[in-house]
Amino acid sequence: MQTDGETHPSPAIREISVVVPLLNESRSLNELHDRLSPVLDKIATRHEIIFVDDGSDDGSLEVLRQISARDRTSRYIRFRRNFGKSAALAAGFHAARYDIIATMDADLQDVPEQMPAMIDRLDEGYDLVSGWRHQRRDKLTRKLGSRLYNRVTSLLTGVRLHDINCGFKIYRKEVLDEVLVYGERHRYIPVLASYRGFRLGEVKIEHSERAYGHSRYGFGRVLGGIFSLLTVILLTRYTNKPLHFFGFMGLGLTGIGVAIDSYLIVLRVFFNQWLSNRPILIIGTLLAIVGVQLVLFGLLAEMIAFSYRRESDYSIVESSDLYLTASSETRVGLGRGKTAE
Repeated sequence: MQTDGETHPSPAIREISVVVPLLNESRSLNELHDRLSPVLDKIATRHEIIFVDDGSDDGSLEVLRQISARDRTSRYIRFRRNFGKSAALAAGFHAARYDIIATMDADLQDVPEQMPAMIDRLDEGYDLVSGWRHQRRDKLTRKLGSRLYNRVTSLLTGVRLHDINCGFKIYRKEVLDEVLVYGERHRYIPVLASYRGFRLGEVKIEHSERAYGHSRYGFGRVLGGIFSLLTVILLTRYTNKPLHFFGFMGLGLTGIGVAIDSYLIVLRVFFNQWLSNRPILIIGTLLAIVGVQLVLFGLLAEMIAFSYRRESDYSIVESSDLYLTASSETRVGLGRGKTAE
């Protein structure tokens, strides 16, 4: 979290970890390493490249062994089977040694030579810098889907990035210390980081056509992204007020159901019309019942959230109160009489 008293290392002293998740990218790994290493030599005093093999079966492991044997700054992690990109990134983040962590895909569509521009942007005081593939080299259907996804995500979360799902990003380590990555949540790290109060930046980057292999983008990933977006919205905007989320939906459905049933009651009482052959009666009653249930569900969620909020997870990075240990990040229970400026 950015504060006025916070300082960052001098740009002349940089230690960078690069995490590269991969699945069946054996043909691109040597070229990626050979292009990325010289870039890191120029911008970092110390660096490491961490390849995370997410269950490849095309010989990627052998290539990674050869790379790590000839380059001490390169390491690899191998999963026994495919666990997904979030799991691969989480493993890489856990293994990273340095305070600046970069991520990029292994398919060479991300251009390694763009990293200095992103690091310079980070030095301007940002905590997370995301790439913006303003001229994507992908199929039209994927570009249109990505554009729609980014606009919807930006609208619903309030995070004003053009390319939230870009895999080429630079982080300060404290961002990843506070943001848990699992499931499909790697797509929404900027959203979660923004919710925690970190500063987000963006840089236009080049995007290359895929030279090897094939894209794994499909309809299943679209559905997974929708469900993950709903989860992230709940965990950010409504984590402390779940009744607002479920209550608005519940009141809306209840209002529609009551309006339908009221209309039917008027027809029966004043116009002597029978309702036994009108399915809309069942629909109106069902909507009213479901709406009331959603409101009750929201109230139960409020009780659960209140019980856990007593232990709190607000992050304080600086305070004049000695009790809060001003020199280090502390998590405090604001529900127990403590306040933070």
